[in-house]
Amino acid sequence: MKAIERQLASFVKGNGPRVSYDTLCIYADRNSNEVVHILFKVINDELNSVTGVGNLDKIRELVQSIGILLANYDDINRKVVSRKLRKLDEKIDRLKLENKRKFIDLENAYQELEKVRIELEKIEEQAQEKDTRQYDFMNYLTTTVRNITYLEYTFSKMPSLVNIKDKEEVPLIRNIIEKYIESVKEDREEDILYYNNLISLILSQKNFHNNEQEKQNCLNLLYTAINQLSIGKKQAKKNKRKIEWLNNLINTIKGTKTKDSQIEIVAEKYNIQVYFNEDLLRQAKLVKAPKIGEMTDRSVVDDYVITIDGDRAVEIDDALSCKRLPNGNYLLGVHIASILGYFPYESDIVQTAISRNRSIYLPKKYQIAADDFNRTIPIFPYDFSVKTASLLPEEPRLARSYFFEIDSEGNIVKEHFEKTIIKSNRKTTYHEVDQILEHGSPNKDLEETIKNLQAVTNILEERYQGTELYEQVKGNSEDYSDLRVKRIGAEKIVYQTMLLTGNRVAEYFASSNEGYPCLYRVHEVNEENIEKLEAMVENLANTYGGDQYQKLYQLIEGIYPKGWYGTSGSHAGLGLDHYCHCTSGLRRGADIVVEHALEVCYDKSPTQSEIDSLATEIEQKAREINAKQNPIDWFVKDYRRSYRRRH
Repeated sequence: MKAIERQLASFVKGNGPRVSYDTLCIYADRNSNEVVHILFKVINDELNSVTGVGNLDKIRELVQSIGILLANYDDINRKVVSRKLRKLDEKIDRLKLENKRKFIDLENAYQELEKVRIELEKIEEQAQEKDTRQYDFMNYLTTTVRNITYLEYTFSKMPSLVNIKDKEEVPLIRNIIEKYIESVKEDREEDILYYNNLISLILSQKNFHNNEQEKQNCLNLLYTAINQLSIGKKQAKKNKRKIEWLNNLINTIKGTKTKDSQIEIVAEKYNIQVYFNEDLLRQAKLVKAPKIGEMTDRSVVDDYVITIDGDRAVEIDDALSCKRLPNGNYLLGVHIASILGYFPYESDIVQTAISRNRSIYLPKKYQIAADDFNRTIPIFPYDFSVKTASLLPEEPRLARSYFFEIDSEGNIVKEHFEKTIIKSNRKTTYHEVDQILEHGSPNKDLEETIKNLQAVTNILEERYQGTELYEQVKGNSEDYSDLRVKRIGAEKIVYQTMLLTGNRVAEYFASSNEGYPCLYRVHEVNEENIEKLEAMVENLANTYGGDQYQKLYQLIEGIYPKGWYGTSGSHAGLGLDHYCHCTSGLRRGADIVVEHALEVCYDKSPTQSEIDSLATEIEQKAREINAKQNPIDWFVKDYRRSYRRRH
C-alpha cells in the first residue's frame, strides 16, 4: 500500500502522472478501506501545505476517486468515510480564514475550494444514502434464483460482491447464515444443503474478508441456535442431527482442521453414499450373466449389434442395430441393459440404486487415481454394472430392446418393445465411428450398420428438433441427468436414437386407454422469472455501466431451468409432448422405475389394483429423485472447492 500512497502524493504535488482508476482497483481488491484511508491521508497532507490552485484541482480528482470506490466497493466503512468528510469540510473553512497566508491568487483559490466542497457534499450524500441495488441483486440471486454455478460466475466477475452489506451494514455472509439456521431449525433438508454449499462458496472466495468482530457475530448466531436446540437432555437428543449441522458450520467458520479433505466427509453433508455395504457387494458378485437358451421368456437378437461410447467408458448400457428392410424402410433396434432381468424391482440393490439417483461423475481434473471412486460414484457396485450387466462384445447380456420401423419421412411405421438377450458384435468409440463414416471399414457388417444408423439419424433429426437455447445449454453442460445434445457424427447418432426411444416409450404410456402411469421427464420454462432477472440486470447495467455487467447479462440469457421428474407434463426444451428416461439403467435410477412400469403395463395386462399401486410408487419415486438432484450438484461443486483447497 505504500507504493500507491507515493504515487498519489507525487501526482497531487505535480511530480507524477494521474493514477488510473484501474490501478486504484488493483489495490482496492485487496483492501478497499485501506485505499480510501490512503486517499484521505494524501488529501489532508496536501491541504496542510497547499500553496496554489493547481494542487486543489488535483485534490478534487482524489475526492472524486473516493466517490467512485464507494459506488463499487460495498465493504467500505461508510461511517468512517462520513466522519472524515466532515473533517475535510471543516479544514476547508479554516483554509478560507487563513487564505492570505495560503494563497497568492485569492479569487481562483476560493473558486477551487468551493469545487472541492461541492465534491465533498456529493460524496457525503453517497455515503449516507447507501445504494442497496447491488445488495438487492445479490439477495435475489441467493434466495430466489439459487443457482450455485451462476453465483460462482458472479463472484468471479465481481469479487467485491462477496463482501456486500445491506442497508443496516449486515454482511451477506451473516444474512445467509441466519437463513441456514432457520432452515436447520425447521428441518428443511434441501434448504440446509443449499445454504451449506453457498456458505462454502463464499468462504472459499479469495476476496472474502471477515474481520474478527464479524466472525464472532456469525459464531454467536450459531451458538445461540445450538443453545436453543439443546435445552434439556430430551431436546438435545431429539435435535442431535440439527446440532451436528450447526457445529460443522462453526468449525468451518473457525477454520478448524477436520477430515473435510476426505470425499466421504464432503459427501456426508449432502447425504451422498460413496461406498456400498457388504451385503450389496455380495449380491453384486453372486449374480450371473445369462446363457443363451436358458431363459425362455426372452427372445435372442440376431441382428448385428454395436455399442458406441467414449474411449474410457466401462459401464456400457446401450447398444444399437440398424438394417434396411426389403420395403426400403429401416429397422432400428435400441438395446438397453435390463436391470430388472437380474434383480427384482423390490430388491435392496435396486432400491438402493434408485435412491442414489444417478452415477456421480467427478470433474476429471479433480479425480484421485488412488481411490476406488476415481471415475464415478456409481449407483451399482462395479462387479454388477461393469462386469455382469455391461453390454460387452461377444458376451450374452439381458436387455430390453426397442424396435422401430422408420420410413424415409421419419414416420414410425411399426414399433415393439421386447425383453431380449443380446450379444454385442463390436464395441466402438465415437472417434472410430466417425472414421468409418468418413473412410469406410473392411468389416462390411460394421460399415453397413453405421451407414444405416447415420441415414436414420439424418431422418430423425428433421423430426426431433429442440429449441435453440436448450441445445446451446445442454450441448456444453456438465449435467449428466439429461441427454447431452450433440449435432455431429457418432454422437449425433447416439443422441437421436436415445431421444427417439425416450419419446416413444413415454408416448406409449401417455396414449394408453387404461391410463398407465409413467415417470416422465418434464421441462418447463418460467418466462416470468427470466424476464424479472433480465430486467434487474438491465437496471444494474444502466446504473453502474454496461461494460461491467455485459458478460453477466450474457450469462443470464444462457441460464435455462433444469428438467425434473413427474407423473405428467411435456418437455419444452426438446419440443416434445411426452418424454422419459429409459436408456441408462446402469447409471440413472429413473430409468429403472420406467423399466418397472414397462414390466407391469407392457409385458402383461395389469389389473386396476396393479395400475393404482404402480401410480402410487411412481409418485413417491418422483418426489425422492427430484429431492436428490440439487444435493448431488452441490456435492460435486463443494468437492471441487475442497480439492482446490487441498492442492
